[in-house]
Amino acid sequence: MTPRSLALVVGLGLAGLACSSASASPAGAAATKATAGAAVAAETGDAGDGAESFHAPADPATIPEGTFIRITLDGGVSPFTSVAWDVTVRGATAVVSLVKENLCATGQRERVKLLEGAGARRILATLKDAGAWTCPGPTVATPGRARDHAAPSDQARYEIWSAWGRRMTRYHLTQSALREAPCALAVITAVTAEVRALLEPLPMRDLYYPSDRLGWVTATSSEAATATIDGWDQVRLPVDALEVVEGEHSVVVTGESGRSRQFKIKVAPGMTLRVHVLLEDPDGSTQPAPGR
Repeated sequence: MTPRSLALVVGLGLAGLACSSASASPAGAAATKATAGAAVAAETGDAGDGAESFHAPADPATIPEGTFIRITLDGGVSPFTSVAWDVTVRGATAVVSLVKENLCATGQRERVKLLEGAGARRILATLKDAGAWTCPGPTVATPGRARDHAAPSDQARYEIWSAWGRRMTRYHLTQSALREAPCALAVITAVTAEVRALLEPLPMRDLYYPSDRLGWVTATSSEAATATIDGWDQVRLPVDALEVVEGEHSVVVTGESGRSRQFKIKVAPGMTLRVHVLLEDPDGSTQPAPGR
């Protein structure tokens, strides 16, 4: 055990209740089939660049370097100042990312996954079919960057920013305007669904406590599992260096087998607590094994 690290091994106990946590999300509307746009309205760059390769197979090798689609959500009531879902082509790789920003720079969270081969081709084909690079800016949208205009306080706002090589379009519209923009709705639905399917939800960072009152929890388990902390914050295991406020917290870990363990942890400020949860019970004991 290192001076700044604690460890705990937890055995199988009684089944606990698993709770789900809320996170910022786009409109919960059903996917609408994208209408085929004749061309993408170019905001910057050469409108003709990449046109010859657009109808090629959805393979990173045939798609112009730097091609991307990004959906950004802001406005309305949310714990985040913005949430962005992004898929970008880099060489033979599709880079999938999720970014959530809070009120200060230290509140930013980001998760990234790299896809190659069949995985990259599948996600790019799905987004092409949804109109990610052909959907023209709807008449109800405002061209250009969303951040150049104040975000509405009464509803969410979506920015769609896409580029096929150097052929680019960027516009934004409110959630209510999506009723009149089926093509944009289809793009938003497809991009956010694909990113969510690949990346785990990001845990909330508690900005209401100074950093010197925060510790970290690194948790693993004997099978794929989900941990619920204090009844609401839910994360997939394994998780590394999860920020947690100092003090005692209730944890419920539920494995894919349905077996569950409920226990308490105590987090010390500036220290890392390492927890391994045993979701099998070979000797019949229900007591946690001693920490090591």
